[in-house]
Amino acid sequence: MLKNLGQRIRQLRKEKGLTLVEIAKKTGVAQATLSRIETGTMIGTVECHEKVAETLGVGLAELYSGIDRRYDQVSHLSQKEPRKVTHHGKEVHVELLTQESSKKKITPLLITLQGNGKTEREAHERGVEKFLWVLDGHLKVKLDQEEFLIKNQESLYFDASLPHQYFNEGQKPVRIFVAVSPSKI
Repeated sequence: MLKNLGQRIRQLRKEKGLTLVEIAKKTGVAQATLSRIETGTMIGTVECHEKVAETLGVGLAELYSGIDRRYDQVSHLSQKEPRKVTHHGKEVHVELLTQESSKKKITPLLITLQGNGKTEREAHERGVEKFLWVLDGHLKVKLDQEEFLIKNQESLYFDASLPHQYFNEGQKPVRIFVAVSPSKI
């Protein structure tokens, strides 16, 4: 964000045809400070930003617009877009519910487990966590030595380094929303 603010100030300053010396004179902020802000080595104070924004003829909100990169991480996958299938077998169908999962901190998945189906037993390295939410049906989860029956609209959160496996003991398919963090497939 630091570098983005400096780039934004430099862009606005150049659009107005102003030099650092001119901005320094009008704001009372040292030219060296303005230079450091523009190069991203210093952020400055909100008071300094207000003076610079006023001199550039913009509001503080406009000065800050575009510097928050959190919106760059927003990813919308519509119903019309095909989901990437990460596993498709006779008993298990796994769909990735986002794009570019390697760049995400959470991997959201939709698992469909056919009647009398089961997943492979798995265990991740320490630090990986899973959240399951049963959307339709009932699911048995074997978590190391324990078993949990997760009913429709119920959830389970656990450390995924524990060996685990999912079972559908019914005849109808079970659909499960799974979130894995950090992102692991």
